[in-house]
Amino acid sequence: MSIFKLILAMCLLLGFGSSGVAQQAREFPTKPIRIIVPYPAGSNSDTLARFLGQALSAKFKQSVIVDNRGGAGGSIGTQAVISSEPDGYTLLLHSGAIATEVVVRKDLPYDIRKSLAPISMLTSGPNVLLVNPSLPVKSAAELIAYAKANPGKVNFGSPGLNTSIHLSTELFKALAGINIVHIPYKGGAPSYQGLGGGEIQMLIDPVPTARALVASGKAVAIAVTTNKRTDLWPELPTIAESGLPGYNASVWFGLFAPAATPQVVLDRISVDVRAIMVEPATRDWLRSQGAIAVGDTQEEFREKLTEDIKRWTDLVQSSGIKFE
Repeated sequence: MSIFKLILAMCLLLGFGSSGVAQQAREFPTKPIRIIVPYPAGSNSDTLARFLGQALSAKFKQSVIVDNRGGAGGSIGTQAVISSEPDGYTLLLHSGAIATEVVVRKDLPYDIRKSLAPISMLTSGPNVLLVNPSLPVKSAAELIAYAKANPGKVNFGSPGLNTSIHLSTELFKALAGINIVHIPYKGGAPSYQGLGGGEIQMLIDPVPTARALVASGKAVAIAVTTNKRTDLWPELPTIAESGLPGYNASVWFGLFAPAATPQVVLDRISVDVRAIMVEPATRDWLRSQGAIAVGDTQEEFREKLTEDIKRWTDLVQSSGIKFE
């Protein structure tokens, strides 16, 4: 075969290949989609995934199934997505914990920066510092004073080792210079039971479940974790202004796919997800849940993820926080 014919054949193959990918994007999806949530049913990630799943199902005209794969601080569910076929039919809805685990876990069998494709940050917002009603404190300053007077006697919970909630509380612990004990749970729901039952005395948690815990009488909210007050709970002061200057942490949830997923498929999912996130009904529902819609682009989400990883890396290195 002449060089000319060889080049022509390669061009034809490439053309057919790109045409096939474009056709794949136009037809996507042709079967049910699965959103894996790396936490148990009842968690904030699970609630958001089910809402998003219903909205995507209406757009895609296909079933969207939420698959809860809790355990190991979210890494079990994350690994399941990374190991899945990169065709857009298996997605991951994760919290900001996916950024913190890069910093604090050296045993991860994957690198999210290489193994996952960010699709969109869905929501972002403050967490809330909660205490058990039996604890005689009403502010961050009083909590710190109580912990200093009772070293080792205050337990704090998290949905798992090295999650963003865990890291946020370790930051509180380090900046306050207090001795409090970590009780890791397998997901958010068990930690709520632990707070209500008195097994733990403090918990940092997103607004939606924090409101539910306060309404049920299982917790008292004393501050929000961001550096500015939020209109999602305007009467609550920030931790920084009520006892611990310099403290700042937030929570977010995002959607990912396996890294090798065709770009045209990622683009299709991204466009529909972003359209859902700007709908007034979506924003109203999220606000009723204590969250703020984001719905950014793939590149914007990738940049935010990179910034988050760097921020937590700098924090751990500068503060000397130690993990189990």
